[in-house]
Amino acid sequence: MKWKVLALVFLLLLSASAFGYPLQSSNGVVNCTIFGTFKDSGFGGYSSSDSNSVLVVDASLGRINQSDNSPIEAAYTLTDGNDRIYKTRSEYIKELQNGRQLIGFVVPRETIAKSLTIDLSKDSSGGEQFMQRFPDLVNLSNDNVTILYYGILRSSIASQKKTVELDVAITNNGTDRMQLDAGNFTLKDQWGWVYQSKEYDSSTRKGIKSMVLEPNATIRSALAFVSLSPQSRPVELVYRYSDQISMTLNIDTEAGLGSQDKCLDSKQAEETDSSLAGSIKATKARLAKVKKFNSSEEDEEAKGHDEL
Repeated sequence: MKWKVLALVFLLLLSASAFGYPLQSSNGVVNCTIFGTFKDSGFGGYSSSDSNSVLVVDASLGRINQSDNSPIEAAYTLTDGNDRIYKTRSEYIKELQNGRQLIGFVVPRETIAKSLTIDLSKDSSGGEQFMQRFPDLVNLSNDNVTILYYGILRSSIASQKKTVELDVAITNNGTDRMQLDAGNFTLKDQWGWVYQSKEYDSSTRKGIKSMVLEPNATIRSALAFVSLSPQSRPVELVYRYSDQISMTLNIDTEAGLGSQDKCLDSKQAEETDSSLAGSIKATKARLAKVKKFNSSEEDEEAKGHDEL
């Protein structure tokens, strides 16, 4: 029975390893929810450059005491994977509705968001400063290639057709040169409909260029997918490097579990690997539901949980 429980744990951890938005947490006074992130080079009137863009966080704050309807006074900072810190400015914060905002940070284009810090020092009843970590990047690797998915660069709809650009990096792990072009990539939506990646268009500067990738070389590029249904949601990115072999990345931001851990202060965040803790906590919650299907072996399963 123990091996069945361990197998179930393994499967649950795999399913929870996707992005898993929304991310939810609290400092005991204020709840924070992050619905996702995207990059927009023109957000808030920013003049785009070849080196910088605006990383936008879609987030909400709400007081646990629902009788207190006063606006929450918060300041935000973003920390990237290299522990560089970026502050936002008022012109890069867009109010959507009461409590929900788009928060923009001017960052280098290659930036990977690590955490969002919410400073409530100007809010008399906001509680302590806290931090929300972002999920790890989705990646797949084998002896031939490594694919790293950074997220959606931009998504737009015009004339009832959606265009989506994905930010990816490809590394040639093999010893031979590797041909790379738009034909290697397809996108699947939530219904399994397949969209082909678009070749590079010099007029719009969108799409991936055909190239030869040398051994151990890495290229980071935007993949463009056009003429999508407005209802289509990117779910799987498929890389095909031969007629028989392909790799599939789960990029569905709505597929996983949201992290529901308590938000961390700066010191706790350094001491705790919140992504692992969140996975274990989510796994335990799911395992509790399994017990009702195995009531005859309930005692044995409980023992397995403790050992795990």
